[in-house]
Parts: sequence; structure tokens; C-alpha cells
Amino acid sequence: MTPKDAAEWLLEQFNAKGFLYQEEAASHLYHLNDDALTYFDGNGNLCIGKSVLTLFNKMTPDAVYERGDKLWRDRLLSDLPGRQQ
Repeated sequence: MTPKDAAEWLLEQFNAKGFLYQEEAASHLYHLNDDALTYFDGNGNLCIGKSVLTLFNKMTPDAVYERGDKLWRDRLLSDLPGRQQ
């Protein structure tokens, strides 16, 4: 799976539910055994690969990332400007 394929998969999941949990998405991509799709950060957390995330962010300009819940969701009128909430 290419980073573009992975980003499209993320988009499909996001569109199907209206939200996407980071941990769930990263775990799915990790099990594809492709080092370009995920990595472990300095704290040992599994993360979505930066190239995948860059593409996904371009595909979802109206989505926001909630740091507390670690998920992407549709933007609400009450959200502050910016990607992260």
C-alpha cells in the first residue's frame, strides 16, 4: 500500500463515520507491515506516517483534530480556527 492508498483508506473511514480515531487508524496501517505508513514516536506511541498524514490532511480541509480524544472529526461552527482543537 502506498502512502496515497493509505490516505485514501483513512478518508474512506472518516467519511463513513464522520470521525476517525488516530489509534485505530495507525493500528490498521501498522498491521500492513509497511514502514512508510506508520512509526513510533519518542514516547513509544504508534503514529500514522507523516507522508500519509500530509495527504490525508489535504483531502480533509474541513476536518479538525481533537487532541484530547485523539480523533479527526467534521468541523463545527463552535470550533476555533485552525486544525487542532
